[in-house]
Amino acid sequence: LKANFGCSPSSTPPLFPYQPPSIQSIVRPKNRHCSNLLTNMATSLGAAVSAGRNSSSSSMTSVASRLSIGVGTGTGAGPTTTTAAASLRLAALLSSTTPLSQIAASGSVVAAVGQQRFYTPPSRRTWSKQHHRIRSPRPMVDRFDLSREQPQKQWWRERRIAPATYFGFPDVTKINLRGGGLYVEQMDSVTLAVLADKCLKENVDDPEIWEKFCWRAQQLSTRMHEPDLCYIFRAFSRKDWSDQHFVTTYLGRIQRRMHMMHLPDVAVVLEAFANPRFRQGEYLQKALLQLALLLQHRDDAKAAALARCCAALRLLHPLPKGLSEEVVQVLSELAEALLVRDLTEIGTSKAILVIDSFVTWGLMDTERGQEMQAPADLCWTLVRDLKGTLRAHGREKPDELATLALCLASGKLDHDEVWTELITNLEYEAHRLSGKAVAEAALGAAKAGRATGKLHEVLLRRLLEESSKLSSLDCARAVAGFCRGPAAVAEAAITKGPVSERMLELGLENFTPAELLLTIDGLARTRKGAWGGEILAGAALEALFPHLGELSLEQLAGLCRSLGSLRPSDKSILATIFDTTQAAVPKVEETPEDESELAIEHKPRITIGPSPRHLAMISQGLAGQNPQVLTDVPKRLEALLPALMNSDSDKTAAVTAATIVASLLKCPSSKLRDEVLDKYAARLEKRCHELSAHALLTSLLAMQRLNEKGWTPPTSLLEKIAMFLDMKRYDLKPGTLYKAADALKSLNCSTSLRLEPRDAAPAV
Repeated sequence: LKANFGCSPSSTPPLFPYQPPSIQSIVRPKNRHCSNLLTNMATSLGAAVSAGRNSSSSSMTSVASRLSIGVGTGTGAGPTTTTAAASLRLAALLSSTTPLSQIAASGSVVAAVGQQRFYTPPSRRTWSKQHHRIRSPRPMVDRFDLSREQPQKQWWRERRIAPATYFGFPDVTKINLRGGGLYVEQMDSVTLAVLADKCLKENVDDPEIWEKFCWRAQQLSTRMHEPDLCYIFRAFSRKDWSDQHFVTTYLGRIQRRMHMMHLPDVAVVLEAFANPRFRQGEYLQKALLQLALLLQHRDDAKAAALARCCAALRLLHPLPKGLSEEVVQVLSELAEALLVRDLTEIGTSKAILVIDSFVTWGLMDTERGQEMQAPADLCWTLVRDLKGTLRAHGREKPDELATLALCLASGKLDHDEVWTELITNLEYEAHRLSGKAVAEAALGAAKAGRATGKLHEVLLRRLLEESSKLSSLDCARAVAGFCRGPAAVAEAAITKGPVSERMLELGLENFTPAELLLTIDGLARTRKGAWGGEILAGAALEALFPHLGELSLEQLAGLCRSLGSLRPSDKSILATIFDTTQAAVPKVEETPEDESELAIEHKPRITIGPSPRHLAMISQGLAGQNPQVLTDVPKRLEALLPALMNSDSDKTAAVTAATIVASLLKCPSSKLRDEVLDKYAARLEKRCHELSAHALLTSLLAMQRLNEKGWTPPTSLLEKIAMFLDMKRYDLKPGTLYKAADALKSLNCSTSLRLEPRDAAPAV
């Protein structure tokens, strides 16, 4: 200090004992203008330092104050603060003994002056200030330059912010949020159809919107053509917006344009007719007629359109008898048309819906004969094509796997590889199934005998989660599915589980007769040891009893079969049910053929009787009753013999024939009874290969007891049963086959069964 400023160190201590920061800790400015300014200031500082070393210490403050001018305007701090900071740094530099050349070369002069920043600090770079769609940029004013930070987001290249629109109109899904009008009066038919369908998909339930749509649709009805006409009608049908003026107007317009509709248009109309409030028999008949004409006279329909028609007809079930016959006929024609096309085009989802349609309408019933061969061939082809596709489809639509399981079981489409893949994927996707799908999967797997312990476990876990969403039909299906499983599963899911609670919550009186019949049928199959099945079955039967007059013969026959297992103790209820059932059995009628034609061609009269399957169910229910409660079982069975004799046995399945033979054990011996037994024994001989090992053994034991009552079974039938029992011996439990050997021996059959050690009678 003495050498430089002419003062003594002892008398004048250092003014600022501050060590300047190193040049590495200084952040260099990024702004070019700031760098140029600091360079000029460094040059001035060098000259000032040279002058300061030859002057007094008082002049140093004036130098620092001169250099600090203009520095404080860019950082936000005041001039006094900036001047003090600059003075501290300058005094520290001047107090050092470093040569000026080294000071200028090191860049410490820049640090002494201070850093001026011409950009927004990082803490102020909020998203709202950067986002060009929230705040419009002002390039001449804003310090933040978006083109440097995000060159791809330049404001003059971006589209202006526009209100949310759909088809040029305000988005109907956001109209309640944004307000304003819909401009319905400016919509044409295409726009109205698309917007109505969008409201369905987005679950828009605002009555004001649908009322405006309905008003505009009626305005456009006379100028509307297909397919807009069909899609608008379907949208209101699915929404269940039942305006009488709208329904009347559009049914008339559909009738007027029906002759111009193609196959996809008819499919959309049939989808709309799924709602009974929008369906009238006359218009449905005309739609079916147009569909049949298109199938007969045109061959340009694609496989997807044909599959869509099949799925639409599935939604119409059930229908009155006359309309049902027309639907069955149209489905058979659709099956023939699909068989000559590439079925891989329709996809997995539509293939499942097609199979479900044919099974629901009964076209896979083996007792219908050869005239329905095309639907069976089509369904088997589709089932084989499903192999290897269920895993990917289950990820997208898991509920359709449950639908597939139910229709495969109901249609007896027993494809081992498809069933294995289906059960595996149901176990994987059970946690995503809805309550309806859980009930369908349980019923389908149990009905086909494919249910596993793991499947029961995962379905039961999901059922506990979805029990509050079950409908009455879902409850009935769940009862029919889980009650076929182990007793512990039936108790956990049904009698002591959430399904019975849900049924009581819904009220059994609110169940339809078909749902009550399905519930009783499931409870009749409950395994021994399950608690509460009889109590729930009694409550369901009490709710069903007032509706006996509304049931068809098939439903009454199913009820009789269930009562054969439940065996109620009230004689009056049993007598009423069986009286109603036997009164519903149609009498044997002759076909109304021309008498003159019969006389010329000498044709015999053709008799038409009831279905053998229904008669088998009735006779099975009668044979299972307690003779002490229902004492007139033999007379009732004898009254069924004429109907059994005149029914068409050529369409009878093996299980039906075996059931009829076994149920006539309690029928009194007569010539007519023997003729009936001979008739169904001959049918059983042709198709006994379809029976399981247990069914073969049961039929053989029944024939043994019938032989004791005076009827001798055919020897050829006994030999076939012995042959198939030998082939399926390992399907029986150990210690069971000896019964068949003893029965064949008592019937004097020339073929005997070879018994293995496992087949011997168990030791007492």
